[in-house]
Amino acid sequence: MTDHAATFPPAPSGWERRSRTFGNRLRRKLNDYWLIPLLICYLQLSTQFIYPAEPPLERLYKGNQTFFQGIPIFYKITTHEFPYTLMGHFYELADHGLYRFNFNQVSHHDLRTAIESPQVRRAVYDRLTASRQHRQSELGGILTLSYQEGNPAVHLYEISSLNEIYLKRLRERKESVPQFIEFLVAEENEEVFEKVGVQRKWVENMASVLKSDRMTGPVKQTLIDNFIETYEALSESRYLLSPYQFKEALGKVPLGERFVGLYHFHNGYNEPPSAIDIEQSIRKRQIVMTLSETGWTLYDVDKQNLRRADIDIDKTVALQ
Repeated sequence: MTDHAATFPPAPSGWERRSRTFGNRLRRKLNDYWLIPLLICYLQLSTQFIYPAEPPLERLYKGNQTFFQGIPIFYKITTHEFPYTLMGHFYELADHGLYRFNFNQVSHHDLRTAIESPQVRRAVYDRLTASRQHRQSELGGILTLSYQEGNPAVHLYEISSLNEIYLKRLRERKESVPQFIEFLVAEENEEVFEKVGVQRKWVENMASVLKSDRMTGPVKQTLIDNFIETYEALSESRYLLSPYQFKEALGKVPLGERFVGLYHFHNGYNEPPSAIDIEQSIRKRQIVMTLSETGWTLYDVDKQNLRRADIDIDKTVALQ
């Protein structure tokens, strides 16, 4: 029996066997990239249940108000930060379980050994004192630890707080009264204002006054300046962090470094962790750094258990 192989005529250059209709091209494009929006939807949903400040159902409702308005889902699709955010999300899931059961955690002894190195104690002190010039006590980020030849070394990765970002946006809009009003009353900004300490009623009254034709331009500008100054004062000692910012930073942690917790500055003298810091330590370890008469103090808050380390600084070196 003779075998016959099927043969086809050579295809012309650029020939496409698949249908080239718009519907089929769209379907193939969705088939190629369907996983990205699915993962982002999962990421958004999960942030409503992990480390919420409010009850889960209330947080889910508030979070999805923002989600369905398109913030920040499309931003994360169109930027290169999404892979880091996704990696950080799974890192956070693993860390949450380990922290909850107190397994494989960096000890307070290792953390204290690392911060007592001359370079770290001086660097932290300089950053604390510098932050006082601009009332930026909301500086903070994530703290990691690595082991170099058996010796622990600390690493601080600063993340811009939500309250710092909002302060910048308020200042950017201060010259335009309509833009300032629009930013004040935007629904997605309500939660941040509340957590900073700006009451909703105050925001509504402020917007109403600025819309009034009875007020002159200079008076409105004075009111805006006073509002921004008050916001900045209320923002002190509050470090608000978006889940997306945290996950993105966590995904960028270099291999070989172990995540310890969230750190932030209290740049007043002898300013211990606040009640909010202690409450948040149930979900995530909190590292608070504050100035003291002899240098600075580190508070390590682990599930509401507070450990303190006083770091002395030779201030004569700083004066030279």
